Amino acid sequence: MNMKLKKILDDIQKTEDKIAELQEHLKRQNTLKQQMEDMEIIKSFRSMKLDSRELLVLLDGIQKGTVTIQMNEDGGITVEDTKETPQKESDNRPPVGQVAEREVLDDEE
Repeated sequence: MNMKLKKILDDIQKTEDKIAELQEHLKRQNTLKQQMEDMEIIKSFRSMKLDSRELLVLLDGIQKGTVTIQMNEDGGITVEDTKETPQKESDNRPPVGQVAEREVLDDEE
């Protein structure tokens, strides 16, 4: 076999192996990124200090697209239901998902 052709074939094989290795590395990195993003989302929702029912209502509203989350001037988070639900007058708690003050997480400092 021609030495130049053999060298080119060897180089092609080496390049294909390197590409496969880098694609596997990229796949692992994307999985790690997804896991870290998920952890940040969970920390954000946990910091809202909602009880189980309120959390389920909030998550359901987000999935249905009926809830918006906004950051106010004080650094607090306000969750608004786009379907206006009347709040009981005797209930002094903020609307479901509304947090008066946002808790600062250790890793945000």
